[in-house]
Amino acid sequence: MRAFFIASLLALAAACAPAEEQEVLSDGCDTRATSQWVAGDATYSIEATTQGPDCDRAVATIVIRDSSGVPDFAELHIAGQVMVLAGAADPAAMQTALAEWIDPTRGGFQTSSELPDWPANAEAPASGEFPFYVSDGVDRVTYLDIRARNVPMFCFVQGMESLNCLAREEGGLAHVGVKAFPG
Repeated sequence: MRAFFIASLLALAAACAPAEEQEVLSDGCDTRATSQWVAGDATYSIEATTQGPDCDRAVATIVIRDSSGVPDFAELHIAGQVMVLAGAADPAAMQTALAEWIDPTRGGFQTSSELPDWPANAEAPASGEFPFYVSDGVDRVTYLDIRARNVPMFCFVQGMESLNCLAREEGGLAHVGVKAFPG
């Protein structure tokens, strides 16, 4: 009896759902793009996927794997809240946007020596009109050390107005900070 009651409620809920919603859910926005990032003597694979009832409401993932396939970095985003992914109207447009999102040549700093200087007695790096905010745990000494070592970096759009920047460090990838840009 209980199973019949639950099945009846589910059928009623489906019948009451707007037809438009049922149609959108059948389309979906399940897409995938891959690229490679040559970071010094290492090559990483970068994967980006979306999954959702439509592209506006999809969840986007980015995964960076070392040469043996071990994930070194992973993050989730709401696709509609990432500048390069927002507005992709269909899976084909989203796949193109994902490829742009993970292109290692498009994200800003290619090496840590390109990071803005952090002058003595300043509260943060001096980067002019578009500030660079260091990640938690990155103090001036650590930042200047990363900058001086000129390590490979991968930066990607993480929202509507900033890039998340990772540096290749011994043993993996480290968050360095976020560069703001006009949104």
